[in-house]
Amino acid sequence: MSKKYKIGVYGSSAGDIAKIIPLAAEIGRQLGRYSEAVIVITGACSGLPYAAAKAASDLDTEVWGYSSSLDLDALKVEYPDDDVTIYKKLIYVPPEFTFSGRDLIRKKYRNIISTANCDAGILISGRWGTLNEFTNLIDFGKPVGVLTGTGGVADELPGLTKKVSKAGQGKIIFESDPVRLVDRLLKDLKATKRL
Repeated sequence: MSKKYKIGVYGSSAGDIAKIIPLAAEIGRQLGRYSEAVIVITGACSGLPYAAAKAASDLDTEVWGYSSSLDLDALKVEYPDDDVTIYKKLIYVPPEFTFSGRDLIRKKYRNIISTANCDAGILISGRWGTLNEFTNLIDFGKPVGVLTGTGGVADELPGLTKKVSKAGQGKIIFESDPVRLVDRLLKDLKATKRL
């Protein structure tokens, strides 16, 4: 079997996201159409990433969670309503990390590790953490699909990327339709032979 594409799904874990949850779940279902070819990666958090991960998992797609927690017990305390059994693999912040006692720094550690370990990313809405994940992906030269029409960072990026760019950055795909976004992103990965 060939190596699977690891697709990170990033977005708001809290806030006014109720209307966007169905779109995040649709991203997960679309990734689930390619369950033989993809692994879904998230920050093992609630909200939009969880909705996508759960929908993908429901279609037997492998899901990995890069948690900002130090262990499973801490993860369950932080997200008591999430079903952590959807994750085939959970990666935690190592307890020996210099800032292991500081939650906000652990979240940025998680962002770096998850974006470094995926082949491409998808952004849905989002706030500062999602912007951090976007800039990591771009700096690492990875393609990023942005689901526009979802508010937050996702709807600010088309304007921002017209003003800020650099050589070697990852390709950015703006799309308002989850089906087309996933198809275009996977087509780009195949065309560039990123595996």
